[in-house]
Amino acid sequence: MCLDGKSLTGSYPSRRSAPLLRFSAQTSSHRVFLALTTALVLITPCGRVLARTVSAHVAPAQHVRRATTPHTGMVQPQGVRATGGVEQIRVGASVVHSADGVTGRAPGGGLIQKQTAPKARSTVTPDYIMKQSPAQNAYNAVKLLPGIVVANTDPAGHEKSALSMRGLTQDQIANVWEGMPLSSIGGYNLDVAWVTDSENIGSVSVQPGSSNLDTPAINGSGGMFEFKTRDPSKKFGGLGDVGVGNRDYTRQFLRVDTGEWGKTGIRSYISFSNQHDTFYHGPGQEDFKHIDFKIIKEWGDGNRVSLVGGFTRGIIGNEPYWDMTMASWKQKGLKNELAGSYNLNDAAGGTDYWKLNWLHSKTFNIAAPSHFNFGRLALDVTPYVAANQKVYGSGFNLNDQVYDGYGSTPQSISIPGQIAGQTYGVTEQYSSLNEMRGGVNAKLSYKVGHHHIYLGYWFDYDNSTNLVGYTGVSSAGDPTTSWGRARDSLRLANGKVFYSQNYSDISTVNGIYVGDTVTLLNGRLVLDGGMRVTMIHRDGTDNIPGLQRKVSANEFMPLPTLGGHFQLNKYVQIFGGVSTGAKAPPDSAMITTINPNTGQIANQGQTHIHDEYNITEEVGMRYTGKYIIGSFTYFHYNLSHHQVSTSMFLGNEAIGQVIDAGNQTTNGFDAEIGTRPIHHFRPYASMQYLHSTIDNNIQGLPTKGKMAVDTPTWAASLGVDWDNGIFFWNYGLNYFSKQYSTFMNQEALPSLYTMNATVGARLPRNSLVGRGLSFLKSPEIMLWVNNMIDTHAYSAINSISLTNTTIGKVQGTAPTYNTLGRFSAVVTFRAGF
Repeated sequence: MCLDGKSLTGSYPSRRSAPLLRFSAQTSSHRVFLALTTALVLITPCGRVLARTVSAHVAPAQHVRRATTPHTGMVQPQGVRATGGVEQIRVGASVVHSADGVTGRAPGGGLIQKQTAPKARSTVTPDYIMKQSPAQNAYNAVKLLPGIVVANTDPAGHEKSALSMRGLTQDQIANVWEGMPLSSIGGYNLDVAWVTDSENIGSVSVQPGSSNLDTPAINGSGGMFEFKTRDPSKKFGGLGDVGVGNRDYTRQFLRVDTGEWGKTGIRSYISFSNQHDTFYHGPGQEDFKHIDFKIIKEWGDGNRVSLVGGFTRGIIGNEPYWDMTMASWKQKGLKNELAGSYNLNDAAGGTDYWKLNWLHSKTFNIAAPSHFNFGRLALDVTPYVAANQKVYGSGFNLNDQVYDGYGSTPQSISIPGQIAGQTYGVTEQYSSLNEMRGGVNAKLSYKVGHHHIYLGYWFDYDNSTNLVGYTGVSSAGDPTTSWGRARDSLRLANGKVFYSQNYSDISTVNGIYVGDTVTLLNGRLVLDGGMRVTMIHRDGTDNIPGLQRKVSANEFMPLPTLGGHFQLNKYVQIFGGVSTGAKAPPDSAMITTINPNTGQIANQGQTHIHDEYNITEEVGMRYTGKYIIGSFTYFHYNLSHHQVSTSMFLGNEAIGQVIDAGNQTTNGFDAEIGTRPIHHFRPYASMQYLHSTIDNNIQGLPTKGKMAVDTPTWAASLGVDWDNGIFFWNYGLNYFSKQYSTFMNQEALPSLYTMNATVGARLPRNSLVGRGLSFLKSPEIMLWVNNMIDTHAYSAINSISLTNTTIGKVQGTAPTYNTLGRFSAVVTFRAGF
């Protein structure tokens, strides 16, 4: 049967009652995979019939002119019009009706776009994003792109998400949203899952190798990750969806577009989402609430002012990351999880109870990207502000005699629930971050002859406070405060709140950049070059007695760049360039941490870590044809003072550390290819090869010539999209080879491949179901499956070590890992209005 209630021969079935299909949270992944593939086989004939039916009742879509966004090097996706109604795009003989921005025309199923930047760059559009689970974060949108490795402990990436490009991790990547830096200049704190809902994402781009001159970031040595939200519609309307899945997953989303406010040229939207589920690895509950908004005004020749923002309040779970080693995996596997009940007599003495080991967070981000056109002269300015409150809980056995500082004498502290005869009690040790930051990035550009000259200034201010305190635990295992409130924290006998870390930091950045884009040979040759100078100042205050109270650091980063591209013919473009990138040490590197039970230093802060510096050379070719779009890039880069972020553990508490790994040399190539619709198919494939070696010995260890850590030699992806306007499905496959987790190459994260898939149907108004939902626009239902074959494995390296066995004076430490998100299935119903 087809969704219009007719069989393929045109007769109507009887309306006898049919048994309900029951969705079980415990359904085997193999059964779901079998059902999914069977459904794909069965629906295709119906899809062709329905496509012909719909196309006969809908007028052809209006032609939409292609538009190129200046300075981004990307051609905007065709066919998406912010009208508030249903977008209509020709797909062969059928028409795609979409309330969510899906066009059915984007090459590679939305995974590849025409690019003109003088360096490697890839972009993902809503044609791919909106066919994934709505709970997915922006990192997951780029996981099929060349050389990108994304690892989640849960399917959505809320609990923990890791991104790397060409073997460099997310704290070495400039993360930018609507022209605003998401990675704070203090500690590079970042949660892309909490910035905006996926339904509001307009595009996501990655640029491996280096960021741009005007990128507001001080950690762009590994490249740039950038995403933007959709614009509000010009007419009143909206979008809503509801979803259910295993692990008690439920999610609701609603967006309302106001349309234009009279004839003011102003339009806006506001959206709200609510999500609830259980931890994807172990017991516990998670809850997320998020609000997005955007207001824009456009006038004249390209003038535009906008205000965009988001707020999130979330509670997320964790896994026993301090014990996620290879040895524990071989012994316990997925059974290595937090405890579901509070038990003082278990092996961890109750400290592994899930309610003592989770994250509470509140964040907001607001930016006002604007463009003003004065003929030859133009001004781009983006002021922004953000706040971030995070409280990481970890169960901890605290002595009843503690040290209020380094070298101090022990003092008594009262611990609720302490068992008589013991010298310690169970507490929740909370590590809280309270951060406020803001800044502005302004660029003035002038066109004269063949030149487009620009001059810019970036300022950023970051004020953060880091506290490690303790709170009591009830007999049921509930912490007195999960938000690190001082009034509910444990106090010394003199009434003072007891902190084992109390550090505040103010960081400021001043950056100046100048460049020139020259266009020659009637536009066939474009050259772009310039220089950026960034000055960073940090002032830290440590309020723990016995430690150095005032610490400071200054960095100076000169970053030149030169590149260009040449249009060889109608289809082929060659590009290349030399660029530089840098990363300043995070403020956390200056923090000294003491052990509250002994008064001794657990981690010594450092103020003389060198800036990481990267010189990247790239040369490549792009092909943009009638049916195929593709690119190939060779790259070479030299890293000096490579900063590798890792962690040590004090009980269950993770303490950040930075290892100066010296110099590293990398050679490699990547490629991607995608097609425009061919019989409704839009396949996409990408791959990358890396050869990355350490150029020196580290801390006396013989590491010279060994393979770099966190760097897979091979990575490959495949994506297949099929969409006939009524039925649609897509499939994604990721693979990466092993990644070393010790500088001595003794241990590695094994190679891994994962598979995801989506299958869905749109419900046209002339169908049986569609007639009952005629008050909605373009309703659709979609099943998304994560980790289809339920692979059990580690997915990413959490903490890297120099060596896992003691060599000379260097003590061995076991690396830790993150667990791959388990099988998950989510059904979503979506519609516009």
